Amino acid sequence: MKRLLLLSLIFSFFLFISLLPAKAETEFEMYLNDFYQKQERASQILDEIENELKNGSRDRNCTRQKEAAIYGIEATESLIKAFKVNGSKTQMKNLQAGLDKWKELRDYC
Repeated sequence: MKRLLLLSLIFSFFLFISLLPAKAETEFEMYLNDFYQKQERASQILDEIENELKNGSRDRNCTRQKEAAIYGIEATESLIKAFKVNGSKTQMKNLQAGLDKWKELRDYC
């Protein structure tokens, strides 16, 4: 009887632990992760375009450049939001300049 009680307590404990929610991301971490993902995607597209241009191909470069710029804009906006959530205002001018460069790249084609 004691063994059954002990086993049921252990089972209940592990069941309870497994049902606890995982540590949620903070708003700052969410924006920062979004920034990293979108910035990586934008860089990847631009690298692909560069390699294609080196090989002489110009197919869909303008469309892909706009796609990369959109990712870059979204990434920079997420970084700006992360800085605002964190209370940092020191790099806002630089971030805005970076955002303007991405918009220029988007509108260039």
